[in-house]
Amino acid sequence: MVAERLYLPAQSGSFPTPRVDFDGELGLMRLEGESHPEDAASFYAPLILWLDALVGNPPGSVVFELRLTFFSAATRPQLLALLRRLKKWASRGAQVRATWYIDPGDEDMIDVAGDLAMMSGLAIRVASTAVNHSAMLGAAL
Repeated sequence: MVAERLYLPAQSGSFPTPRVDFDGELGLMRLEGESHPEDAASFYAPLILWLDALVGNPPGSVVFELRLTFFSAATRPQLLALLRRLKKWASRGAQVRATWYIDPGDEDMIDVAGDLAMMSGLAIRVASTAVNHSAMLGAAL
């Protein structure tokens, strides 16, 4: 049986990791903080496996929030893997809404969000962390 909730507190120091809060029962998933773990693949593997285990019976509605202020190049493919799993959930009938909260003026992060939306096929709403406005990036579900 798959755990309904996956929670990992943020770790600080030389190789910080984001706070992870995935709640399968409620369909709420959040990544928050900085992500440049020493071994990104090892850190993200349990998250990807958790999503894979639920793909056969995903929640009917999923809200995925990214609140990453910084992430390493090694984190990028892991984020893509997560988004692709959520796209699988959407193709199996789940209503998936992904939102990436980005600091105003962080054009690089906006570009990355657009790239990941295009590569995953999952639409990502980009919202400002300071102002109440947003834009939609990527392919339609």
